[in-house]
Amino acid sequence: MDEALSSILCAEERWIFRGLCESIGFNADGTGNLWCSCADFNCYIALALSWRLLPPAPPVARNASARRPQLLGQLNVEITLERKLAPGAPEQHGKYLIEGVLCDAAFTPKSFCIRIEKGDFIEPGAIRLEGFSLDRYSLRLLFDKSPYPPREEWKEPQCGPDSLLFWEHAEFVARRQPGLKGKGMAMNDRAWSSCVAC
Repeated sequence: MDEALSSILCAEERWIFRGLCESIGFNADGTGNLWCSCADFNCYIALALSWRLLPPAPPVARNASARRPQLLGQLNVEITLERKLAPGAPEQHGKYLIEGVLCDAAFTPKSFCIRIEKGDFIEPGAIRLEGFSLDRYSLRLLFDKSPYPPREEWKEPQCGPDSLLFWEHAEFVARRQPGLKGKGMAMNDRAWSSCVAC
């Protein structure tokens, strides 16, 4: 089961929180990348990462409701941010991105439990935006805690990261589905869970 789930994890170039500004990617060779920037193109994280599977997670009950996401399974992984730029990162800011943003503790291995779900989702960073025609995605990645370093591992969180709370972002989507756009409420829209008819 872990092999099938890790192939789903690696099949997507990026798992998105908000456009290409905040995303994470996993490669089958145990490498990947983590991106974190603002809409005004201030780049905070554009780093390579290494990852590996940890012992299998216990089996999880699968939900059968058509109105809820379908749980494909979960993985236990260890992720380590590297002191190396992600492919495509702005090299002119390399030293700053590697040394100026995060404390040493951010570059230590951390364990996560990741759930992979199938359904109808919008970008988590776009939830509650009204008046926008939002793209839809059929896969969702839910971390037990954010893959972004916690606040105490940022050198100057008050200079931008505090306003966007990157360390709270634990949900990402992938596999764009144009046919789902405009087909009602997405499953990860916060109003979905409070909808009486759902």
